[in-house]
Amino acid sequence: MLLQALAAYADTYLGQQLSDPAFEDKGIRYSLEIDERGKFIRISERVTEITRGNRTVQRVEALSVPKSPVNRNNPNVIHPLLGCDAVQYLLGPMAGVWTNAGEESNHSAHHSGFVKLMNDASGQTGDPALVACSLFLSDKGEMERARADLAQKKPTRGALVTLTVRPSAIDSEDPGGAVVLREATRQFWRELYSAKFNQRHSTGGHGMCLISGSVGPIAATHNPIRGVSGLGGRSQVLLMSFDKESFRSYGWKKNANSPVSPNRATAYVLTLNDLLRHGEHRQGRSPDKLVRTRSDSDFGGVAFIYWTRKPADEDPMSYFYNPQPDHIASLIRSPYTGNQNSVGVQANSFYLLAVSGNGARLVIRDWFYDSLENVLKSIGDWFDGLSVADVFNGGEPSKAPRLFDILRAISPPGVKPDDKVNAQYTMQIVRRALQGIPFGYSILAAALRRLHVASGSNRLDPVRVGLIKMCVNDILTTKEGGPLMGESLDPTLEAPAYTCGRLLAVYEGLQYQAQGELNVSIADRYYSLASTYPQLAFPKIEALSKAHLKKLRRENAPAAYAIANRLAHLTEKLIPYGAKYPAQLNLEDQGRFVIGYHHQKAEDARKRKEAGERKAASESVSTD
Repeated sequence: MLLQALAAYADTYLGQQLSDPAFEDKGIRYSLEIDERGKFIRISERVTEITRGNRTVQRVEALSVPKSPVNRNNPNVIHPLLGCDAVQYLLGPMAGVWTNAGEESNHSAHHSGFVKLMNDASGQTGDPALVACSLFLSDKGEMERARADLAQKKPTRGALVTLTVRPSAIDSEDPGGAVVLREATRQFWRELYSAKFNQRHSTGGHGMCLISGSVGPIAATHNPIRGVSGLGGRSQVLLMSFDKESFRSYGWKKNANSPVSPNRATAYVLTLNDLLRHGEHRQGRSPDKLVRTRSDSDFGGVAFIYWTRKPADEDPMSYFYNPQPDHIASLIRSPYTGNQNSVGVQANSFYLLAVSGNGARLVIRDWFYDSLENVLKSIGDWFDGLSVADVFNGGEPSKAPRLFDILRAISPPGVKPDDKVNAQYTMQIVRRALQGIPFGYSILAAALRRLHVASGSNRLDPVRVGLIKMCVNDILTTKEGGPLMGESLDPTLEAPAYTCGRLLAVYEGLQYQAQGELNVSIADRYYSLASTYPQLAFPKIEALSKAHLKKLRRENAPAAYAIANRLAHLTEKLIPYGAKYPAQLNLEDQGRFVIGYHHQKAEDARKRKEAGERKAASESVSTD
């Protein structure tokens, strides 16, 4: 199903590239500009600035350039591309910049092959832009000027450079000056590509294609996939390859073990190369409709790429990067769409692929597809389940968290979630959000570990508490283990761990009433112990609180009376369970404790807010 979906993507969205397989869209960083006489002008960088999360980064602009009909991974293979190629092909060797010791001869051979190809193309076509390029490549002085200019920009090894002739210097129909965009260039390359492509696959034999089901020629090898060098793989990797004897079966050679026709092999590789390009959410061929994108960041060495079978306005993953309150609220109310005016949701499918690299291989970490309606419903349930009363906003429901916020909530202190988070955690979160697969104990344990080292306001982070609430509810639902945790305080909930959490919040409130703001509160000192071994922590907390209650009775007797009654009421809830305090709490009970503590703090914040509003209203009336 995966390969079929990838090939169908190319048919739907990349039809132009699929119909013209000799070319592909590629990020080309440098443009080497010359005039019609072959004189060097400058080297410019083809980049634009975009925003990813909180960062502004440079994105290399894409260009339709010749595609190699052969595998160029072998450095000894010399097969230049027309008009646009790696720097060593176009400019030859330059020691200490893009040529290492011992590579001079190899790079010289690559450059000679490039020059010969350009001369052949200019001689056969007579195109003035190609003639200008041949003049430039034959002029040692102009070549040295170009090398020196590019060396100052410190290009990476293998950086791609395109030859550009100033548009006004050729004719008024020049499409932007890039030589690779001229029709004479493209027609010459199509003929060369076709001959080489057919020669390459002539040894693949015949068979039934696993993607299309048709019987015919089989691709001898598949083109490389790019875009995973930052994910643990090489700059070019393969998804399907049988280059070792141990990978083969029944005497079949190489890709006969998994036969795919040349056209379908081209299609799925074209799709992966398109999806794996870095960049913000890109629009498809259909105007104003999302069709494909790659996640803006890579998490723990994993990239998430996703698309819809048909163009649609809805982008499910955008809710995780920039959730808008009105869209989230609408999504929760309406299970099929967060945008009431959106189209393309009905009878549409959503696909998500998690990939990483391992040497020369592309690794599929996860593969998921479902109807777009079901995915949007799962996302609505996800945000609804994460909602919890916000202590810092008067007990109002918390804001919808971003994926970064969720990852930060379970990452060790000081670690950036975008480059150090556990990849398995990320995939569990995405599965829970998109598929509704319940959380187990690993995410809960990670959130609790992070909470045990938090202090002060960090302990009341609504994102982490909402995640803990979801984990507990998932575990309780799976085990059928009791009432679920709600968004705000549930006075009827009798679970001892939940009650213990509420008790700690009340004791902390008592301390504040009696002594005011302190550097270290009771919760700072005993939270970790109380949430795991209540029987050890609470007797110590009780002893300290006697002095706080005595002091408060002298200064504010009504407040002391109210707090004492609340403590007695909560303590009585524990008696039917056989002990004043539980001896030890398991993971889900530790989660209940956290939620009880947070709910009580949020309820107190809500009451303070309401009291302040009543006071302000009363003062306003008396003033009038």
